[in-house]
Amino acid sequence: MRIEVLKNTFESCNINFLVGSGLSKPYLITLGNIETLLEELEYFEEIDEIARYIIRASIYKRYFNEVMAKNLDTYKFKKSPDVDEEKDYSKVSSNYKYFLQLINTIMLYRYIPIHNKQINIFTTNIDLFFEKALEETKLEFNDGFKGRINPIFNLSNFQKSYRKTSLHYKNTSEIPVFNLLKLHGSMNWTEWSNQIVLSSFKEFESISNAIDVIPNTSLLSINDKSELKQLVEEASKIVGSLKGKEKTELKESCLNFFLEYSKLQIVNPTKEKFKTTLLNTNYYELLRLFANEMEKENTLLFALGFSFADEHVREITIRAVNSNPTLQLYVIAFDENAKKDIERALGFADNRILNGNVQVIHPESYCAINKEEEGLTPFECFSFENINNQLFQIISNKINPSIKTYGQ
Repeated sequence: MRIEVLKNTFESCNINFLVGSGLSKPYLITLGNIETLLEELEYFEEIDEIARYIIRASIYKRYFNEVMAKNLDTYKFKKSPDVDEEKDYSKVSSNYKYFLQLINTIMLYRYIPIHNKQINIFTTNIDLFFEKALEETKLEFNDGFKGRINPIFNLSNFQKSYRKTSLHYKNTSEIPVFNLLKLHGSMNWTEWSNQIVLSSFKEFESISNAIDVIPNTSLLSINDKSELKQLVEEASKIVGSLKGKEKTELKESCLNFFLEYSKLQIVNPTKEKFKTTLLNTNYYELLRLFANEMEKENTLLFALGFSFADEHVREITIRAVNSNPTLQLYVIAFDENAKKDIERALGFADNRILNGNVQVIHPESYCAINKEEEGLTPFECFSFENINNQLFQIISNKINPSIKTYGQ
């Protein structure tokens, strides 16, 4: 895909991004096999009840520690910080901020004035990188909350335009605004009086305490290579080594952990996603909003760090690109292997994409076709840093040459 084509598309379309957990690496893990393990565990019949609890608690513990807790300031600024983790956090945070600044510049200076300057960011990430980056860059954004003392989430708060008026001549101009739509909920959401409000993060302390009650010797080590069969064997051995009272205490501590965990307003990484009707309602309303945006004429959807493993989002996207030939979907693949996985998920081999309006862009072909572009340096993978420096920065420079920059 030529950069000039991407630049022209940016200038003439409604702009949307679909962002997955790949952008928060390496500081946070991706879902990896977590959803697969939970799905398999749900339907695995030949297993003791307590062994099932052990496996489930072990998977949730990893998800909580590696995706949620690492977002909290109490974790990042602990007494003995990990130097490598600090570097990873700083790098990922900088990437988010630079991405937003580049897109803001593109929208501010793009040539065609008939489209509004709203940027929709649809994300399945529950972390807080976007919120923190938007605040630190002081860009205009809308996360669906309204109010100062007790902000309340409502979908009607989205799709608002922002304008500024000059002090002396009263000239009015629209400014870019980012709509942040978190399809799977968020770490900083909590329920109050049957409404979604911003959390004070007390739930996380309760969850952490509930985890601490479960003996470490009763939990399993989970990684991206873990397989359910092996986990069942290990959990069964643990159960076999316990006496009657120990089994009862372990069961109670696991159930208490699940109870505290269920209070989070996030979509769990399983097909049985929902713990509350409130979250269920918001989830489907957000998906409906995503589907509606994809039906608009001349719409651009950029997928970044997104594998399309999420069944609901994938099927909505496929229906949209097939029913709306003016929709352009550009998927940025980390490398050649990721490209193959994405094309498989989107059903390329089965001819599920009918209008030829989906492009999966990977480093090798992108560098080859754009080798003469000013500012492009050959690279091997579409890391978040390369997405910024080798793609959006070049587009930004083309749209507004007067503020050319190269590199963060």
